[in-house]
Amino acid sequence: MADVKDDAPVVEVVPHDPAWSGRFTVEQRLLSEALPAALSVEHFGSTSIPGLAAKPIIDILAVVPEVDAVVADLRPLEQLGYVYRPMAFPEDDDHLFFAKDTAGKRSHHLHVFGVTSLIPEANRVFRAYLAANPDAARRYEAAKRRAAQLHPHSRAQYGAAKEEVMTQLLAEAHLWRRAARHQSAEG
Repeated sequence: MADVKDDAPVVEVVPHDPAWSGRFTVEQRLLSEALPAALSVEHFGSTSIPGLAAKPIIDILAVVPEVDAVVADLRPLEQLGYVYRPMAFPEDDDHLFFAKDTAGKRSHHLHVFGVTSLIPEANRVFRAYLAANPDAARRYEAAKRRAAQLHPHSRAQYGAAKEEVMTQLLAEAHLWRRAARHQSAEG
């Protein structure tokens, strides 16, 4: 994925916008029609967490029985403006990535996973952890802001710059989930 070379930043972290949840809801309805076999279509990522600053791009996670069926007929997603990026996750055959621009700006990222992928559950745990732990959310927000300041013209470098904090928070999220499961089993 080529990054823009002009002065306009491709990575910008902005304060939380309450309208993001409504933008997702509209897209969820459209995607449910475009992907009728989808088992779930969910809002995830930073825009799904109330109060958290984020890139103003709605991240959507869809789980389908077979990713090959989606690739076999891309027309329903293309009609909604989604562009398939087959090399975005070349190491994961069960992860499709689509980008959508609105009014010339990136507005949506669609991640489609096969039903056997473990990634959707990891994303759900991460989302729940950040929503339930304001300190963790603030650490993630600070890492995102720093990464955007350092790399406003490269999505790849932005992602790499926040990787260490994200990895730490993912580990915390898994420990948090394990502790919650343990407590509910005892309760």
